[in-house]
Amino acid sequence: MTDRVYEKRFSERGAFWGLCAALLSAVVIYIYIKIFEESYFHAAAGALWVALCAAAAAMTFAARRTNLLARRPKLRLFADWTGGLWLVFVMWTFAIFMILTAADGLLGLGLTDGTGAARALAASFAAAFCVVAAGVYSALHPGPTFIKIETDKLPPDAGKLRIVQLTDLHLGPSSGAFLLARVLRRVREAKPDMVVVTGDVTDGSLEGRRRETAMFRRLKPKYGVFAVTGNHDFYDDIEESLKFMRMSGMTVLRGEAAEAGGIVVEGVDDGDHLAEDKWGLTRSETLIVNTKSRFRDKFILLLRHRPVVEIGTEGFFDLQLSGHTHGGQVFPMFSSRLFVRGHSRGLKKLKRGSLLYTSNGAGYVGPPVRLLAPPEIVVIDIVRKEGASGAASAR
Repeated sequence: MTDRVYEKRFSERGAFWGLCAALLSAVVIYIYIKIFEESYFHAAAGALWVALCAAAAAMTFAARRTNLLARRPKLRLFADWTGGLWLVFVMWTFAIFMILTAADGLLGLGLTDGTGAARALAASFAAAFCVVAAGVYSALHPGPTFIKIETDKLPPDAGKLRIVQLTDLHLGPSSGAFLLARVLRRVREAKPDMVVVTGDVTDGSLEGRRRETAMFRRLKPKYGVFAVTGNHDFYDDIEESLKFMRMSGMTVLRGEAAEAGGIVVEGVDDGDHLAEDKWGLTRSETLIVNTKSRFRDKFILLLRHRPVVEIGTEGFFDLQLSGHTHGGQVFPMFSSRLFVRGHSRGLKKLKRGSLLYTSNGAGYVGPPVRLLAPPEIVVIDIVRKEGASGAASAR
């Protein structure tokens, strides 16, 4: 699988953002025309709309593309959130208005003549506000997802091993201690034996992150905290990201395997599936094959940020935990689901008994909005079942 589209962050793709800016400008102008046509206060209402959109775009640009607010993190956070949320609101207003217009064309609802169009536009504003508000609430309230996996590969004296998966926290200028406190409270409530973190722990500057590292270090699972890198961990400074993870008490697996809790945990770096190794294998394939040959009768847990399953590796691990896609995050807008077909979210049964779980992630990228892709803390119970070849269920 070649997914080089993610080798650098989208904020560095000028052509992509130029197209987005052009589309957004067209939407703003279209809604301005509708306001001008339908409002009793043509000039004032239209001018206010344009001013708000211009201010939101300026705040987003200042927060993400300049250093103007670098020394004022709270102001930067306010500008980033406010600007981003307004732009999401604009897009949803347009989408809802288009749906109402199409419905009027099909059903004759009277929304295009007289005051009907004005009511449709007002309804679009109100509905978009409710959608964005629901998305913000969802993004800031991660909840648990429970999975049970039965296997005959646990030691005879081990009845159950509880693992909590965290992924895609994206700690950085737009997310920090406030969200992390909620996430880690959920983790402690689950009382895990082990915590695994499947990448994108960091996103942007790590300056002044001592509070977050201290919060992580208060986690004391019996068998420790294991982590792997994600693409965002590499974008700014991988060494700083690794330092943050290790200071937070995480054991970072970079093409390595470790025994813990009666199972084997192996982890690969993000992009290892694109790195050629010896014998025609990729770097991650080499680890997966070698680990299986060393631990044939052990339950093997594979940590990999992206939900990539390389051809021929099925059966060489029992469970792969991944993230990266955010489950789409802001349906139906631009989504990782377009690029990771079939493995974008949830539990999948692979060939030869292997399983893959792709988490929606606990954090967010961009404005704090999640629609039809709720954030989650995944709680996996690996349960011993004598004589069973392996089964799984989620609830």
